[in-house]
Amino acid sequence: MQAVLSEMWGQAQRLEAEGAWDRAGRVYEEMLAREPHHVPAQLRMSRLAQFGDRYCAAREHALRAADAVRLKASTRNAGYVTGRLLEFAEEAEVASVILSADWSDPHILQQSAVLAQHLWLAGRYEDALRFLDAVARHVPAHPLLSFTRGNVLRFLGDMAGAEQAYEAALALAPDLADAHWALATHSRARAPLQRVPRIRQALARCAAGSVEQAHLLYALFHELDAAGETDQAWQALEQGAAIMRKRLAYDASAEAAYLQALMRLPVPTASETVAAQALASNDRPMPVFIVGMPRSGTTLLDRILGNHGWIDSLGERNDFQMAMSQAADHFFHRTPASLERMAQVDARAAGHLFQQRMRLLAPGRPCVIDKNPQNLFNIPLILRALPHARILCLRRDPMDACFSNIKELFQGDAYAYSYSLDDLAAHSLHAQQWMQHWQDAAPHAVRVVDYEALVAEPETVAAQLIEFIGLPAQAGLSDITRNEAPVATASSSQVREGIHGRSVGAWKRYERQLQPLRDRLGA
Repeated sequence: MQAVLSEMWGQAQRLEAEGAWDRAGRVYEEMLAREPHHVPAQLRMSRLAQFGDRYCAAREHALRAADAVRLKASTRNAGYVTGRLLEFAEEAEVASVILSADWSDPHILQQSAVLAQHLWLAGRYEDALRFLDAVARHVPAHPLLSFTRGNVLRFLGDMAGAEQAYEAALALAPDLADAHWALATHSRARAPLQRVPRIRQALARCAAGSVEQAHLLYALFHELDAAGETDQAWQALEQGAAIMRKRLAYDASAEAAYLQALMRLPVPTASETVAAQALASNDRPMPVFIVGMPRSGTTLLDRILGNHGWIDSLGERNDFQMAMSQAADHFFHRTPASLERMAQVDARAAGHLFQQRMRLLAPGRPCVIDKNPQNLFNIPLILRALPHARILCLRRDPMDACFSNIKELFQGDAYAYSYSLDDLAAHSLHAQQWMQHWQDAAPHAVRVVDYEALVAEPETVAAQLIEFIGLPAQAGLSDITRNEAPVATASSSQVREGIHGRSVGAWKRYERQLQPLRDRLGA
């Protein structure tokens, strides 16, 4: 049997290389008819379904691959399976695959760096630490294992432990760009410029124009900025941003066209919304979306509201996009063509799928927060699918918001607009106009929150928002230092402090360099 399957696998791979996707798919199907638990075949069928824009089939094959790993203890491809599951926001399945495995299995140990990272990305921080401790007894020290430990400890609020883990990663791999960048954004050096020489040494050995070079340049910016060396810092930032801008595509006119198409999407009228809300009043949990440009205060507001006893914060989730994709059996992209498919979806069916995910993530909770900033441009879809939802839009002074974006190196190639002043200005204007439009069009569901007011009077703003959401009043929400929940965002280190206004007007340190942005924004 194994020899036959190996021969068929080789045949299917050759057909794929020739671009004969349909014929390759038929071979994989025949393999699965012979051996339903053949993990690589399930994974290839998942990819082929994605190429054919069949979301449900692609997801189902990924789930079957997870079943095969668990049922047959077929751990050779466990890392590929968990990586694929993350693409469908199936974090519970990721954890199940890894936690059900024998952690002394040679295949698991061989993939331990990847699997530890996947547990971290799945939000299973305590499990990730247990896994890291377990594999450490069987494998030699590895920089990626130390780096992942640093990320986990950072998200859990162990600032000193995270710094120690990042340093351990760099001791093993002095050129590990991710660790230099993570450390620079996590904590200040003991002495100004202390870390700069080793970053420059790593840069000298780095390939020009690579992602690693961009990470090192952003790390250099943060170290120089912390030391007050603004001219050198800006030079490093410009170079790093230029590398990222060359890699990623942002088209302001395409974004504007997409928003115009979204604006034409029918949304419930006021009377329809009231009726729908009455039907959904017992549909728990109530979803609250915190949206806006990243680094505009979304994490801060999430930490404040997360102090309320009735609210469970789930962090930055992709569940709404996944629910829409599943309802449409189509991979949702932010394009007019994809939106046309979404317009045909039974919106309430998509809302039901989203609520199913929320109930699994927060069983028995009356209210949950999803703070994925990218849901900003899903507002009309959310209004259609979840009429009882509340959407809180963070609005920050545009100069501060844009500066906080350009100095952040976002992971996963997210936020392509954030690496050029012109692109930043265009996107910022779109975001500001968009938020205001929906607050005016749907004031029952959408509320714009000014960051500056939030940091100046957090208790007052929090009380107003709790009333808007429809929950009982509760005092002391602004003491975010008592919120011990993990933080899995770019602000994970900063929000461990109490609320302060030090970031208001932070862009003025680079007033000269940011003047073109100010002109473009019309400030």
